[in-house]
Amino acid sequence: MSSRYRVFWRRLMQIKVYYRVPPRPLFKVPQSISIPCSLGFSLLTLIGLEKKLTAEDELILTIKHCVLFIQRGDYDKAEQLLHVALKQAQQIQHQLGITYIYDVMANLALEREQYDKAKQLFIAVSQRIMADGATEDDLRVIHMSIKLARISHMKKDYTTAQLGYDWCLEKLKSEFSKDPSEENKMLLAMAEDWYGRLFLECNKYELGYNYMQSAYNRMITIKDVDKEHLVIQLNDLGTVCDKIGKVDESIDYFTKAIDLGKQIPDKSDLGVFYVNLGRAYIKKNMLDIARKNCGYGWKLGVMMKNKNVKHEAEACIEEIKNNS
Repeated sequence: MSSRYRVFWRRLMQIKVYYRVPPRPLFKVPQSISIPCSLGFSLLTLIGLEKKLTAEDELILTIKHCVLFIQRGDYDKAEQLLHVALKQAQQIQHQLGITYIYDVMANLALEREQYDKAKQLFIAVSQRIMADGATEDDLRVIHMSIKLARISHMKKDYTTAQLGYDWCLEKLKSEFSKDPSEENKMLLAMAEDWYGRLFLECNKYELGYNYMQSAYNRMITIKDVDKEHLVIQLNDLGTVCDKIGKVDESIDYFTKAIDLGKQIPDKSDLGVFYVNLGRAYIKKNMLDIARKNCGYGWKLGVMMKNKNVKHEAEACIEEIKNNS
């Protein structure tokens, strides 16, 4: 890769694209104004900086606007602008830019559950990376392979997904032993979490729990980890423990999910965790504590106008009455 491309790649890596990890947990309890992309260019024109922008600068600016729309959940506008960015990259024959845009498109398609489209795009990215000299052991290729395994998983092609996860985990563990970087740890945790969820769907709960627990233990050591993702992991681990009879462990996970959930702005699922905790205490016949937690869950369901949480809390309270 030339020095010019290395500079471009570093600039792209400063653009943070945050996608929700599509958790699709088996045991999940149901749970602004956009700025026109042209505005940035208009402002640049007004302050006299447009002529200083190179074609590469304009490409990066367009990509940044795409990411802004993605972060706001405005996926249609993001998709439209990504095609504009792709055209820009193709016009200046910027191969690395084209590859990067395909990757963003692929992740967006995965986020929108457009699995066939995402698969085609991830394969295209892998082919472009390998055509540029990368081997199958390259971390970028492994990253694409994890996403492809995830797509097979989501399409319930469990045999193909398992083969993919096994291959990726073998490569990632080998790479992590040589380079225990934050990026490698994040990829390894993501693969383990997704693999664990596959086993849950196949009714192999203990195996699924072990992979998910390993993923969680890695995630909590990563700097600036997304708290919302950790909250989901904690609740799902608690639910799996409850399923396999580890009630004390489930109480510990639900309690941690509540404590961490209080720290994040979006508290729409907090009531779910209280209800789950209440049900775990019912199994230990600690009905007063169970009633208290289910009551909290009910209040949060009402406050957040979440009918599902309110209904689950009412069912929990009725179960307590029947056990009294």
